[in-house]
Amino acid sequence: MAGRTALLVIDVQPVFMNPDSMLTLDGDDLVAKCRTLIERARAEGIPVIYVQHVDEDDMPKDVSPEAKAIHSDIAPTLGEPIVEKIFGSAFMQTKLEEVLTSKEITHLVVCGLSAYGCVNQTVLHARLFNYDVTVAEDAVGAPDHPGFPAQEGIAAFADEWTKAGMKLVKTADLRFQET
Repeated sequence: MAGRTALLVIDVQPVFMNPDSMLTLDGDDLVAKCRTLIERARAEGIPVIYVQHVDEDDMPKDVSPEAKAIHSDIAPTLGEPIVEKIFGSAFMQTKLEEVLTSKEITHLVVCGLSAYGCVNQTVLHARLFNYDVTVAEDAVGAPDHPGFPAQEGIAAFADEWTKAGMKLVKTADLRFQET
């Protein structure tokens, strides 16, 4: 059975992209890069699968439903699955594996939030489950930490992802048919 590629968009939700967020400080750039990948995937007939973090304990209490939803600039179209999760990994106690199997997906291209958490856990689980993984490295967000800027953190994780057998590609260079 021949495998297919899918784009996995992880936790691109406004609640995680405000100036006080624990996940990213540069949400506009991240959304734009994710939108580029989504548009390219759709144009090439590549399935787009969204992951949405829904654990209320991980979100501020006074956040609107819109802030918890997938960012409106990259909203799913009819038929594009949204996998809801309460843990870091999109594979843990979700329907992701079922969705991937039903679409005969063997290769994931990943973008979203956060390099330190959900993206990292998801891509490592994907490798454990024998998926080929390509990370759109400039379409993955992370927060700055004192003495440890986000880009340095993303680079450190990117090194580990490469060691685990994943490919890293810039958004502008990514072509789904070549991944």
